[in-house]
Amino acid sequence: MDYIIREALPSDAKAIHDIYGYYVANTYITFTENNPDISEYEKSIVNTKKEYPYIVACDMSNKVIGMAYAGRIRHHDAYRYSVEATIYLSNDAPKKQGIGKMLYQELENRLTAMGYKFMYGVITDDNEASIRFHEALGFEKVGHFTDIGYKFGTWKGIVWYRKQIGSLSDMPQK
Repeated sequence: MDYIIREALPSDAKAIHDIYGYYVANTYITFTENNPDISEYEKSIVNTKKEYPYIVACDMSNKVIGMAYAGRIRHHDAYRYSVEATIYLSNDAPKKQGIGKMLYQELENRLTAMGYKFMYGVITDDNEASIRFHEALGFEKVGHFTDIGYKFGTWKGIVWYRKQIGSLSDMPQK
């Protein structure tokens, strides 16, 4: 089956809500405990795209089966060249088809073109599939916070992964 990657649109908010909602309700993959309503996703798509890419993967019937976007790591100015990247595939998306890889590589390409230098991924520390995925794409582990999130009556940790996506030699001297 073929897939396309395209810009996320506010009209994709319901599909994104449903994809993320599965992980909110059933997993530790996200520490979010209450899935925002669809209007919040509409706003998030519009607001994210003001500074960062927000993209979706669709099957040939244009059904959204995954999304990826980037956002600010922290509010201090000096972090402006680094982003936190997020990716989710629909729980029923075809497995081992390269959809996640296509999404993340497209996100990386767009971020690089925009001048960003580092992508960070934040992963629940026992999510071996996501850790292997990030490592296969060239990310390196740069941090580990144990017992930082409490969900479903259990403490979970996170690991931070980083990938350099742009040259550091072209920085302004300011």
